[in-house]
Amino acid sequence: MEPYGPNELAGIPYLNDRELFDLNEHFIEIGGPVQGRTFDFLILAVLVLAVSAPFVALVALSLSDSGLELTDWAIGGCLMLLGGIGFTVYWYTYLRGIFLTALTARYRFNRTTGKVYVLRPKAFGGNVVLDWHRVKAHPDWCAPRDLKPGFQHDPALRAKRQGVAGGHFGRKGLVLYWPPLDAKDPERKGEDIIWVGQWLQGRNLWAYVRVFMEEGMDAVPAPEEEEWRRKGRSSMWQHLWESQLDPVLRAAKLKGNPDPRSAVDLADYLMELPFLPLNTLAQWLCYWPTFPEEWNSDCGQQRRESGIGPEEPLRWKAQA
Repeated sequence: MEPYGPNELAGIPYLNDRELFDLNEHFIEIGGPVQGRTFDFLILAVLVLAVSAPFVALVALSLSDSGLELTDWAIGGCLMLLGGIGFTVYWYTYLRGIFLTALTARYRFNRTTGKVYVLRPKAFGGNVVLDWHRVKAHPDWCAPRDLKPGFQHDPALRAKRQGVAGGHFGRKGLVLYWPPLDAKDPERKGEDIIWVGQWLQGRNLWAYVRVFMEEGMDAVPAPEEEEWRRKGRSSMWQHLWESQLDPVLRAAKLKGNPDPRSAVDLADYLMELPFLPLNTLAQWLCYWPTFPEEWNSDCGQQRRESGIGPEEPLRWKAQA
């Protein structure tokens, strides 16, 4: 399917998930896909245990009366080596994008300046300011299973991306692509790619962003309470209601329940509560990224860096 340009609509502009960090007359701010870190934290703990357990056992046995023989040291050393290799491989291919990095990427689509301000870790492309008029939207893009960070700079991986659409767990969504400034440039300067918003929200999210950028804040539907996304880290209870139980609340609201929280039963609580502390701990292994002041991506009106929901003012005179 051919990509959509900034003047091409691909769907009806509306939001169907927690997408927005901020919305005002100058810019709309959206993040990358929400990454629940509970399961990943368990994986990290298992890998750390696989590396440390043989070492702890060797030390404990060496201090005991029985002591250790050369064979014991060899077995313990092999177990530590295998655990270390497993940890290194999994960290590089997966966990480094979840821990000791930004909580999420942040994207400001500023219609006043005509720019897209991208805030992301250096390992995954780094911060960059892109021209809105050059964007190409792929609303239903799905990543190949073996896609690696920095693939846009590798001709072989780039070709594979263009020819394969399998994707891990079939996840797909809105991908925005900036082609090279010069198609014949071997260094492909100006090329970039970002994954915007939640999975499976591509077409309507692209329509929402495009209409905002081309027509303004009043041309898109006003966000409802459940379409705002929290800035910064969330507490255990905030994560419970805004993430884990959010599908239950949405289903109850669609059925006309005046109090959606009453639809949450004991089983829902029991399934989620044991894992809440793990997600909180995992968040503290990440940092909340902030936009460089020299970008002036907020048009002179500093915005908050925590909380959720609409933020005043919604309109102000842009400052250079």
